[in-house]
Amino acid sequence: MMTQLGPNDGHVPGNILAALCVTNTTGEYHWLIYVCTGKRDGVKLHAHDEMNTGPWRYHCGPWNAMDSITCVALTKVGCLPSGKTPEDVHNIVKDIEMAVPDVDRPRFGNRFTCLVWFRAAIRTLHRERILGVTDIDRLEQSLRELATAMEFRRLAGLQGSNPRPTVMAPSDFTY
Repeated sequence: MMTQLGPNDGHVPGNILAALCVTNTTGEYHWLIYVCTGKRDGVKLHAHDEMNTGPWRYHCGPWNAMDSITCVALTKVGCLPSGKTPEDVHNIVKDIEMAVPDVDRPRFGNRFTCLVWFRAAIRTLHRERILGVTDIDRLEQSLRELATAMEFRRLAGLQGSNPRPTVMAPSDFTY
């Protein structure tokens, strides 16, 4: 059963969201963390490789997820603790190694992707008590399912000419 979206679960200043964006390949997504700083803006934190042309590197910068034409799915994974800022989140994740951690090696081998970085960042922020994600696999599965559904709705023309991302309520992957 899907949890209802509460008034503080979506794009609310201080919320930390997981976001998925479409790529050039249907069914494959770019994974990132998004810290809401205002009613419509925020900061994205992610690993990218310049459209498969360069080495993976970390990036942090301003972004408006709700107006993004590539963002298809968002869900709340945490809220900035009192006294913490987006800069604090950036400082925690900026030095995550661009390599597959041992815990993910059985699944990914040595193939690093933005999803590998995302998983490492979620675990790191959980350890630092910034996030409350208790089941990273369930979070990934739920977001991937929502993103896939929304991507196919877009492809079928069912979301109009200016589609917006869908915000999923936090579920059993958070505490």
